[in-house]
Amino acid sequence: MFPEAVSRSTPASAPRASGRPAPLAWGDTFTPAAASKGAKRAEAPQTPPADPFEGLRDQALLRAIQQSSAGKDVPSYNEARKILFTDLDVHGGKVECVYTGREIAGGRIPSSTDMNVEHTWPQSKGATGDAKSDLHHLFPTDAKANSKRGNFPFGEVKTVQWSQNGAKFGLDAQGRKVFEPPDEHKGNVARAMFYFSAEYNKAIPNDEEAVLRQWNTLDTVDAAEVARNRRISELQGNVNQFVEHAELADRIRDF
Repeated sequence: MFPEAVSRSTPASAPRASGRPAPLAWGDTFTPAAASKGAKRAEAPQTPPADPFEGLRDQALLRAIQQSSAGKDVPSYNEARKILFTDLDVHGGKVECVYTGREIAGGRIPSSTDMNVEHTWPQSKGATGDAKSDLHHLFPTDAKANSKRGNFPFGEVKTVQWSQNGAKFGLDAQGRKVFEPPDEHKGNVARAMFYFSAEYNKAIPNDEEAVLRQWNTLDTVDAAEVARNRRISELQGNVNQFVEHAELADRIRDF
């Protein structure tokens, strides 16, 4: 069950050789500008940010997470696409598909038949209105890989029907069609899905949720993900609290 809507509004994998920063561990620090230039891990000490939801669990925690985003100002979908390909996901002048690693030149909006915008939470399953263009669950993806994912749930592929650079589509152990992102994007997917579920009162199917919880643990938050989260905060006025505090997912019994 979800609360009433409130005011609107395996260890981490090594990064691909695309100039992305190395994984961040607490005790390191980062700057969004440095991360966008592919800088390596910074060295000044830092402690984890304080937990603003201390003592809260389940529905009370979900309500508080929603309230923390009450002032957000989500861009239009056209503006969101522009932001992804000219700002948010440009690293070293390139934009990389989060599923296949294919790169294109940044600074312009590509043809949708070349590089597309992945709605981590599919439009057909509730990513409409503000949710359609909420930057926290949008990522650049190769058009063909985007089509392979479609609106299928995320899961662990056991019978592979398509694969590219670690991304897979096929059947899980129960024979269901699922999409599996590459290892280095699995945690990002999990935290984007948790964010969307909490923010827009959408339930995650139990089987999918179980896999996402594993991915949240195995692929931990890295410097690039933190920097992206903070940049989105500058652009639309809220953070993904599951990136700032990945352990929050453990205090919610059911998304």
